[in-house]
Amino acid sequence: MPQRGFSPANSYVPNLAPMVDVVMVILIFFMLGSSLVVSEGMLPTELPSRAGPGGGAKVTIVPTIRIRLEALPEGQGCRIIVEDLLLSDNAYDSLASFLRGKLDAGADPDGRILIGADPSVEYQNVISAMDACVRAGFSNIQFSVNTDTIAVVE
Repeated sequence: MPQRGFSPANSYVPNLAPMVDVVMVILIFFMLGSSLVVSEGMLPTELPSRAGPGGGAKVTIVPTIRIRLEALPEGQGCRIIVEDLLLSDNAYDSLASFLRGKLDAGADPDGRILIGADPSVEYQNVISAMDACVRAGFSNIQFSVNTDTIAVVE
């Protein structure tokens, strides 16, 4: 009795022509949908129609707002200096009002505020200054360890 099973005579080879046709159609589809031209040295941009010489909006760069805290003698608090201006009453509510005025004048609420303090300033004063910045509406508050970068009033 002949053995049944695998033999080269009864093996089935699938027809690959339909698969090749499908692959070719997909290849043509992707080739037509892509751009093969590479433009070197240029960035494609779409500018508004009013852009051009004198047609666009003016850009103003808002600098960092710098706050410096200087210790008062005998632990009586600290002196608050904002952008080389000494706040007269050294109150954090005045600092928040000053910063709200900056926002009303067009300052970016995500703009950077840099707080620097003398080493002898109590940590609570630094936190109070940060809280005043947050109450005013600013969110990007940073601390400086180099007090030379902060405004100094003499």
